[in-house]
Amino acid sequence: MTRWFIVAGMVVLNGILGIGVYQRLAERPAQAQAIGGGARRDIVSIAGIANGQTVIYLLDASSGLLVATRIDVANNRFDPPIRRDVGTDLRKIP
Repeated sequence: MTRWFIVAGMVVLNGILGIGVYQRLAERPAQAQAIGGGARRDIVSIAGIANGQTVIYLLDASSGLLVATRIDVANNRFDPPIRRDVGTDLRKIP
């Protein structure tokens, strides 16, 4: 009985390893991803901590889109990202 469990375990393990090898061979190389991915974006990121809350700012320099995310580690809260178009704000400055 234990021999069949060992054989079944080996069959399952070989199946999982085979799927992993198949997925690895099907991936596109990183160089092909960079070339075929379209326009590359220039993104600036800033992170800070205040009062136990982490705030992460991401700014897309080409479109002017600012995304802010706040993570409150003390209370286990994650606020949804807030988006703001910086370009419209800059046009309002005289």
